[in-house]
Amino acid sequence: MTIRVRLIVQTVFLQVISLLLLAYGVFAVQRGLGRRDMARAETQIRLAVARTANDALIQRDQVQLLSYLNFLKVEYPALTYARTVWRDGSRTATQSLGAAPAGARVVERRVLVSDPTSARRSVEVLFGVNQDVLQESVRETQHRVVKIMALVGAVTALIGLLLAILLSRSLTDSLTALGHMAEQISEGRLGVHLEWKSEDEIGALVRVFNNMSARLADLDVSKKNFVSSVTHELRSPLGAIESFLPLIREKVAAGDRESLALSREYLDRIEANVQRLNRFITDLLDVAKIEQGKMECVIRRMDLPPIAAEVAQFFEAKAKAQGVAIENAIGALPPVLGDGDRVRQVLVNLIANALKFTPAGGRIRLSAEQVREEGGKVVEVTVADSGRGMDDADRRRLFQPFTQGRNVAEGVSGPKGTGLGLYIVKSIVDQHGGRIGVESTPGRGTLITFSLRVAV
Repeated sequence: MTIRVRLIVQTVFLQVISLLLLAYGVFAVQRGLGRRDMARAETQIRLAVARTANDALIQRDQVQLLSYLNFLKVEYPALTYARTVWRDGSRTATQSLGAAPAGARVVERRVLVSDPTSARRSVEVLFGVNQDVLQESVRETQHRVVKIMALVGAVTALIGLLLAILLSRSLTDSLTALGHMAEQISEGRLGVHLEWKSEDEIGALVRVFNNMSARLADLDVSKKNFVSSVTHELRSPLGAIESFLPLIREKVAAGDRESLALSREYLDRIEANVQRLNRFITDLLDVAKIEQGKMECVIRRMDLPPIAAEVAQFFEAKAKAQGVAIENAIGALPPVLGDGDRVRQVLVNLIANALKFTPAGGRIRLSAEQVREEGGKVVEVTVADSGRGMDDADRRRLFQPFTQGRNVAEGVSGPKGTGLGLYIVKSIVDQHGGRIGVESTPGRGTLITFSLRVAV
């Protein structure tokens, strides 16, 4: 049974149950009202008989009483018979009118009327009230109610069925659309988007599917970038090594001093490419640890200024070769909580990235200051450069893995990289419980700031 059929059946079933409960309530109320109407009709007969007996007693006319009672039998069909007993002192006269029908439920009632002018004179009327006749009017009312309830129930059931069909269609259409969307995703068509404007749970589910589809498309792009980056980062140094080895072999075979000097230069280039491969593989291993939640940081008290000075000194030669000045403005600071090796890795990646985008004549500046924020004191470390900067779109995707900004184009110093460095930086800062932010303006440089907690 499909979801649409189940929804229709369940909706109609609930509607029928509701109508039955409503009918039961109406009938219960109608039954109570019927009993009240029967009692009221019986009271009216008794009052009419009492008035008739009183008038006849005043007129002292027994024939008139019988005539009145006969008229009341016509007016009140439930009045089946009457028996009068006249008393005048010791004299008694009895008269009867009609008889109880066989098999009828007849209840006998009694009315006694005394003459107000003479206590010795009175008339007693014993009359029978047919309960079946009284109940007949109640049954007619109930039959009318049943017909009305049946008509209302049929119309309501029809309307409910139409509404159930429309409701089920609105729900199943969205599920069908989502199923079609999931089928497209399973076939590899990532990034598909489903338009749905409702703000209910279905709309929320559609938005989740759209986000999932967009995320899968991003992951697919990341995968392709990863394959491309791995291919490039492995092929370029391996190709360089492969091309230099025959040259070294040739120069060594020549044996002269100039050839040996070239061989040493080629070996230096091979070493640089091996280091590049080593850094790339190290980054891949770090990313794998991050994705598996196994990135380990040994947090302890540490001094930041010596590490910053060491990293700045490490890049001095490369910066000088590019015509870029590195300024280390990190002075005395309180001890912070961190993993020295990981903090060093953060600074190395940030400075290397700054060198990549800073042209000759530019400047890179390291600075730090202690600030107070909610929860305690932190040291904010800033790496600022005067390079090409980036726009908002690049800044939003800066810390995603295997992602590079559109500013990675010709003129970038050194290899373009794989887009892993800043992702690793952010992961390390997160492991330290800190924050990282970026400010950048195209053509005016970039400023990246991360925080470390002050050791208490």
